[in-house]
Amino acid sequence: MRLSPLRHKWFAAFTGSVGLGGIGDEVARLALPLLILDLTHSIAAAAALRLVQALPYVFFGGIAGVLIDRADKRKLLIACDALSVALTLALPVSVAAGVFSLNLLYAIGFLLGTVEVAWGVTTDFSVVPALVEPDELTSANAAYFGVDRTARILGPTIGGLAIAALGTANAMYIAALAFVPTLVVFFLMPPIYETERPTTAITPANIAHELGEGFAFVWRSKILRWLLVLMFIANLGQQGIQTLVLYVLREENHLDEVTIGLALSLAGAVTVLASFIAPRLAQGRPLGHTLLGSAGLAGLVIFATAFVRDWRLVVAGFAARETAWIGFIIYAFVPRQREVPTRIRGRANGAFRTIVLIANSISAPFLSAIVVWASSAAAFAVAGALALLAVAVTYFTPLRRYNLNEVPPDEIPVEAQAAE
Repeated sequence: MRLSPLRHKWFAAFTGSVGLGGIGDEVARLALPLLILDLTHSIAAAAALRLVQALPYVFFGGIAGVLIDRADKRKLLIACDALSVALTLALPVSVAAGVFSLNLLYAIGFLLGTVEVAWGVTTDFSVVPALVEPDELTSANAAYFGVDRTARILGPTIGGLAIAALGTANAMYIAALAFVPTLVVFFLMPPIYETERPTTAITPANIAHELGEGFAFVWRSKILRWLLVLMFIANLGQQGIQTLVLYVLREENHLDEVTIGLALSLAGAVTVLASFIAPRLAQGRPLGHTLLGSAGLAGLVIFATAFVRDWRLVVAGFAARETAWIGFIIYAFVPRQREVPTRIRGRANGAFRTIVLIANSISAPFLSAIVVWASSAAAFAVAGALALLAVAVTYFTPLRRYNLNEVPPDEIPVEAQAAE
């Protein structure tokens, strides 16, 4: 992996803080579904949490993108992290106060998802590109994800031990600490990623116009349009996989939280490999080839997992799928960072995520319904088939030929466009 992007001080600080935050985030990703499963023993109830966490992107993603283009991004990110700390602390505090309920958990999950809309769109598509050189984006994304995935190896193990020692709800105190490192970095970081912002008044008409501009840009770009199709279809099956795996380990195999945490940590350890080799795999060929190949490999692996019964093989299949999928995500970030002009980066990527997150929000409930109607094996098979279908649908499109060495269309001189 090229480590050169880490020579940029603030990119290194941001990446390190996100990595530390990933540990706490993994504690929450383990604790909250287990809390629901312990209360209800229902995969549908656990899937509902994923739904309410993803719905804010569907409801607010496009509008958030419009507002992000206007915002002081440093102040926005500080506010997001501060709110996230407060909301996460509300869960264990509500248990201690005797007012906790499943509906309260869902409400807090929805509010945390709403904050994540603004945080995720801003960091992924404004902060990272602003802190490195344009030709370093693939390596920067790989470093960013590599550090994040390394931290997430420890997260499930720490989460399992914390749940065993403190209780499921009290483990969320650790999750609250996840937001402190980035909060400190954003507080100290100078506004080096500020760009020209729209100055028109914030009125319903102007917001609607700029919102439409974001969706229109995504639709007009052949690369982004087909990337959207690929991710929408694939994510219908892939985003609910962890909920499905947790259900299989807890409810079908009756494993304790420490064993589950260790199993997910071991699965996560393998995914770091993808972050290290992703830039090398993309060298010497169009990025689109590697993008589709990684999505197809993830689909094949998770489809094969449908035919195993031993929980260890299920975890192994999940690990192999995660390895291929993290490579896919690294590649999928690049066109969205590179093809969108800085001035509309928030609204275009907000629009993109709004549509993709429709699939994300449906995924866990969709797979849980298949479990109820058929079996967990059938759910794994459908998830894998959807990823393969997504690759088949987009294989003969311009996305497959997408090449990082080509100049983006909006940067080609007018004279050169006229000569084509």
